[in-house]
Amino acid sequence: VKTVQFIFRMESDILLYFLCIIDELALLLLVVYLIVCLSDLECDFLNTTQGCKQLNKWALPEIVATSLVPVMLLVSWHWVLFIITSPAAVYLLRRYLTLSGGSMGIYDPTEIRNRGTLSKFQKEAFIKFGYHLVIFFVTLYCFIIALIT
Repeated sequence: VKTVQFIFRMESDILLYFLCIIDELALLLLVVYLIVCLSDLECDFLNTTQGCKQLNKWALPEIVATSLVPVMLLVSWHWVLFIITSPAAVYLLRRYLTLSGGSMGIYDPTEIRNRGTLSKFQKEAFIKFGYHLVIFFVTLYCFIIALIT
């Protein structure tokens, strides 16, 4: 019975890490898209309203995808990885829930050109890219270890 439980646990870990890798790949692609849109806004290739509408369209899916990894890790009792992956989800959720009432979303066309807000969003996007890249390689490492054992 213990052997069957061990084998089931290892197969579920492999599936968990595979899903985490897919989610992190999707988030990496999304962050690259955000970086491109923000640079287009900076160079005036996009209208401010159009650019912010495109960016806001992906804000909620980004929050859901970022929150999915810590939830899966919490359910499967991987505490260390849960602690590593949860700050980004908490930050994005907090930022979304504390929006002012009159704004159009996280990326507001009336505010994005003021006081270096655009450069702040660009720095944040590059930090997100680095963070998701690190999490991707950590989960890839865990996936390989789960396959080997």
